[in-house]
Amino acid sequence: MSSIVRFFVASPSDATASRARGPNASLRSVTYGNFDAEEALLDWESRLTGGTFDRLLEGGGPEVVAEDEGGPTVFLLSDALLGELASLSDVRIGDTAAWWTEKKARDGFPIDLPVALRILQDVVRLVREERPAGENVYCWTG
Repeated sequence: MSSIVRFFVASPSDATASRARGPNASLRSVTYGNFDAEEALLDWESRLTGGTFDRLLEGGGPEVVAEDEGGPTVFLLSDALLGELASLSDVRIGDTAAWWTEKKARDGFPIDLPVALRILQDVVRLVREERPAGENVYCWTG
């Protein structure tokens, strides 16, 4: 379980540099906490792409771009997940949030629906923003 989760837009070098303390204040980001970000990325991608959690995990996703052993980690959001998030309608965002809260409750890690909805809405908004060439969307956990 991550205590702080930040989704942010950055160049690969800025993403790697954010490893220890998280993305600097000049980068566009949204911050949340108290959920397993790596698992969330796998959950969302499997749900939205029709793949399976286990297959994504076996395939090495989500990609780790920087990490401190036992400490912060920076993940790159996959192109498949970015494409799905960017195309979500408001209704599908709500459906995904409801599915995610139900799944987390079954797994013993409940998350409130309004919080799940806000996280997904903010991440979708961040994904949809225009990015300069060479910048990607990352997730930092610490």
